[in-house]
Amino acid sequence: MSEAVKVEVGLGDRAYDILIGAGLLARSGEEIGRRLPGTRAAIVTDENVAAAHLDTLKAGLEKGGIQSAVITLPAGEKTKSFAHLEEVVDGVLAAKLERRDVVIALGGGVIGDLAGFASGIVRRGMNFVQVPTSLLAQVDSSVGGKTGINSARGKNLVGVFHQPRL
Repeated sequence: MSEAVKVEVGLGDRAYDILIGAGLLARSGEEIGRRLPGTRAAIVTDENVAAAHLDTLKAGLEKGGIQSAVITLPAGEKTKSFAHLEEVVDGVLAAKLERRDVVIALGGGVIGDLAGFASGIVRRGMNFVQVPTSLLAQVDSSVGGKTGINSARGKNLVGVFHQPRL
């Protein structure tokens, strides 16, 4: 297995690494555990991505000693809503995760925006890891900390800037 390419995003105390390479889902527990030792996780994903990648991510986390709860949502732009934000927040709280734990966004831009926003507001800010699964998410929503949901008044009007840890 080849070593991942690491790109450092230098933001002082909010700095984080971007990892690029094959096999990262299978090594997720090792990579996250190195940066956030002793954490537990909530994985937020959609039905389509879960079918393709969830088992690999969960196994990778378990291999690194990270227990996880899963919150699976419908796929599509309509998921970026107050109702689904409430579902994610409730799922994280039901899993009894604390501020030092991590919310992992496994999916495209919709999941990244929604999970990032939830992690920014639950317990007044939790650790957040982006695992983008689409090209658009890799270049847009996974970098820069832009998170949010849509409202009846327009797209991406409710949110926070919340940098990922990885």
